[in-house]
Amino acid sequence: MRDKFGRPVTGLRISVTEECNLNCFYCHREGCSAGSRQMSAGEIGKIVQLAKEFGMRKVKLTGGEPLLRKDIIEIVTAVTAAGMDEVSMTTNGTLLAKIAAELADAGLNRINISLDTLDETTYKRITGRKLLHEVFEGIDAALAAGLAPVKLNMVLLAGINKHEVERMIAYASKRGIILQLIELLEVGGKNFTIYHCDLDDVEQSLRERAVAVRTRRSMQARRKYILPGGEVEVVKPMHNSEFCAHCTRLRLIPDGHLKPCLMRNDNLVDLLTHISTGDLEGARKAFAEAIARREPYFKGALREVRVSRSV
Repeated sequence: MRDKFGRPVTGLRISVTEECNLNCFYCHREGCSAGSRQMSAGEIGKIVQLAKEFGMRKVKLTGGEPLLRKDIIEIVTAVTAAGMDEVSMTTNGTLLAKIAAELADAGLNRINISLDTLDETTYKRITGRKLLHEVFEGIDAALAAGLAPVKLNMVLLAGINKHEVERMIAYASKRGIILQLIELLEVGGKNFTIYHCDLDDVEQSLRERAVAVRTRRSMQARRKYILPGGEVEVVKPMHNSEFCAHCTRLRLIPDGHLKPCLMRNDNLVDLLTHISTGDLEGARKAFAEAIARREPYFKGALREVRVSRSV
């Protein structure tokens, strides 16, 4: 199904909890406001089955920290039972080592691990915790479990970790991991003006030594740089109309509301009420309404970005 801007909706990003065991100072919590409800594994499974009816074929489980859910294996099992093409997860990796193999057995296909630094002191500065070693153990466990490709999500922060990009590329390349360099988002924004940094110089350096450059149109037109020793993707959403024009995701926040755009909270659609009462027709209408409310957040100068139906 396409929204009114012609963009297909092919993926559902499900935040399964607001809780996290880290306290990253820049965290936008998936753009979620605090809620009083939390979806059960069974309810999440039913939602994914309905999402499939609307043409969504990929699901990503996020948080907060999704591994804090004691029923996370049940959640993964319920999601994979719907027969999606891909089920993935984003985690901070601190709890991953003990559960990676179970996640793979439950049907999880691949995993993104948030890691902004390889330095213990910097890690504590960003997250408030000394758990970097646990993240490294989680990465090892994910690779051993076959949750491939493993991706590292590195948010670039001015004055904190931008100087570590080359070191992170070397680390990821050595392990056969894809590195994603991510621009800081202005969501909840008090730290944005302090820590936001432009990625253009980093991207230019990657372009100069890449053996190939690919544009992932189905993933917000982000660019992937194939280096002699590995792969690096650059994610630049801020004031980027091309990024928004190629967005194919719908979000579901922990209290069961569909969220058409990460950057907005004024157009949410209640889905969980219909699911919990068995009102499947109401749930279908909620999905349709959320898709109808989707629009590019960054539209460009005085114009709407409309995507060709051939995308």
